[in-house]
Amino acid sequence: MLQCPRHDLAEEPRAVSRLPAPWRRGVRRSIAAAALVVGAYGCASPAAGSTQPATTPSAASPEPEALPGETTATTTVDKVARIGTYAVGSDNFDVVDTSRTTDAWGGQNELPERTLPTLVLYPAADGAGDTSSKTANDAVEVVHQAEPQPGPWPLIVFSHGRGGTGPAYVNTLKLWASAGYVVVVPTFPLTSALSPGQPKTEDLVNQPADVSFLVDWALAFDADNPLAGMIDPERIGLAGHSLGGFTSLAAAYNPKLRDDRIGAVAEWAGSYLDVLAEGGPPTEDGPPLLIVHGDADETVSYGAALATAAAIGPPWGLITLVGGEHIPPYIQGVDDPYSAVVTKGTLNFFDATLKDDPAGERRLENLVDKAGPQVATFVEAKD
Repeated sequence: MLQCPRHDLAEEPRAVSRLPAPWRRGVRRSIAAAALVVGAYGCASPAAGSTQPATTPSAASPEPEALPGETTATTTVDKVARIGTYAVGSDNFDVVDTSRTTDAWGGQNELPERTLPTLVLYPAADGAGDTSSKTANDAVEVVHQAEPQPGPWPLIVFSHGRGGTGPAYVNTLKLWASAGYVVVVPTFPLTSALSPGQPKTEDLVNQPADVSFLVDWALAFDADNPLAGMIDPERIGLAGHSLGGFTSLAAAYNPKLRDDRIGAVAEWAGSYLDVLAEGGPPTEDGPPLLIVHGDADETVSYGAALATAAAIGPPWGLITLVGGEHIPPYIQGVDDPYSAVVTKGTLNFFDATLKDDPAGERRLENLVDKAGPQVATFVEAKD
């Protein structure tokens, strides 16, 4: 059994595509990283990877952020949009996979299925639905069961951290939905705040299959479901924080667990774990990757981010949050400079990869440049 010191997996708060250069799919080149060895479940050596990769930041582009509804000649979805362009609807589902079991844990017997309480956030028509479930952050409200805005839209499946829940990240994730994405947000059965007893870290091995099952489920909404037809099956991305970052990386790059429908991955404060399911080194033909990691993270060390970039190879981008810790920047929407870089930078990455927006990467670079080197830096490696 893989084990890790308890402090290295702190609990979280409870509360394939046609790609433009440079984020294009291609055969990945391995980068030698003998000094960047990550231990089980984020137990990285903090000293081994304490320097930046041997790449330099791209020059900032003066091109302004895309306006709502603005398109370009190579954009293949209807709209590349700013945060707040669309109202946001939500719905809640218990998604049940009857083909797999849930381990006995915390006094609970083995269950014959895996049940995933799942929040879905989506672009909505204005002025529809019951506003009793709205939340407040930057004037973007979440309206329960609002009428959907006609799609199809790219899909992002987001995986939470250990001891957390999917809805704990709503202040961040709803902003992506308001910019034209369907965001599927599960709460995992044994690694979450809903787990019987303490979260079972080892159930990570089952979560990549949960992600793939949720993709299947989202693509196959019944015709009478208002969300039917909302998702473009060729534009699917993954994102995740901490143990959810481990999950997303495994679902996209682990040779034994990967889902080849994934077109882009953004992982926050996680790492690729080659011993998971004995998958070994990551696949060489995986999708573009954005890594976001704080260099003061004491839970999953910054060296884990460098090791992940080295193992997976180009094309990748790395946003370093200067002085950033493990939890606060990822759950607050755009309430502070660090959170704004996480939320908007990840959105820019998905615009570039899932919406074929050639200005997406330049917006990411401009965002980090504007935040300043005291907040964040950005480096990348291209094919």
